[in-house]
Amino acid sequence: MVRLLTISAIALTAAHGGTCFTNAGAGVPASRSLHRRGGECSHGRFSADFRGRHGLVVRGGRVLCGMDLAALSPTVASIIAGSIAGSIGVGVAFPLDTLKTKSQVMSVDGGMFDLIYAIYASDGIGGFFGGVRGMMVGQGLIKAVAFGANGFMLGEISRSYPAFSSFWTLAFAALFAGFIASFVVAPFERIKVMMQASDAYEGEIHALRAVLDTEGWEGLMSRGLGPTLAREIPSYGIYFVTYGLLMATRPIEALGAVAPLIAGAAAGCACWLPVYPIDVVKTLVQNTEGGDAAVSSFGVARDLF
Repeated sequence: MVRLLTISAIALTAAHGGTCFTNAGAGVPASRSLHRRGGECSHGRFSADFRGRHGLVVRGGRVLCGMDLAALSPTVASIIAGSIAGSIGVGVAFPLDTLKTKSQVMSVDGGMFDLIYAIYASDGIGGFFGGVRGMMVGQGLIKAVAFGANGFMLGEISRSYPAFSSFWTLAFAALFAGFIASFVVAPFERIKVMMQASDAYEGEIHALRAVLDTEGWEGLMSRGLGPTLAREIPSYGIYFVTYGLLMATRPIEALGAVAPLIAGAAAGCACWLPVYPIDVVKTLVQNTEGGDAAVSSFGVARDLF
């Protein structure tokens, strides 16, 4: 939970400077893309619903959002901001992610502090950062794909269905982003899980070769894809919609520059709680080089239950 709160807060705050995840900055017509006074992004008709406290920021017919990235197309700005934000977030929170993964695959008596001691006693500080380099690159790509897909779909829905509810526009775009991102998430997290769960690998390339030698590229891309889709699609839906709703409220707006940080952290917590059991299943399915028989996600879930 702390891991997701940290990653979400950092990612949404960093990306907020370049573009929005919601209607504004995603190719939505200026008539429906509202921004808060002071240049901070707001969220389509959500803004209009909250007592008209927002103003349009338009230059040359283009809705501007955040810093200089607004000079780019909204989708490109989303990709750039998302990739930077994703890399920063995962780098900062990776030790917490390691604790999550090891708690799912290891049997350690006691609580979190006992697990921390066990990892440090076995592998030192480096034990908390197994696979961090590959995942920083991967998370940059994952967030770039997710933010780009979200921005693309927001624009498509708004252009094709201008009367569509803002809430459902946000929701459908977020679900689409989760679906697309899953195909990038699965292979990167497969290697990350193997690196975090075992010290048998010298690096990401070693773990990658171990998978490719036994399963090939098909195995790398597909093992754990089912639970990854089941986790990412609802997670992104909750994530983006919660963030959009929170950023359109008076209490969050009053926080000023830290509003994306607080709203992002809250959105991260909200999206993680419902899907955590699915994440446990995904970790156990992916924690293998693939030399064994295919592991059924339903079988793993049944055994856990």
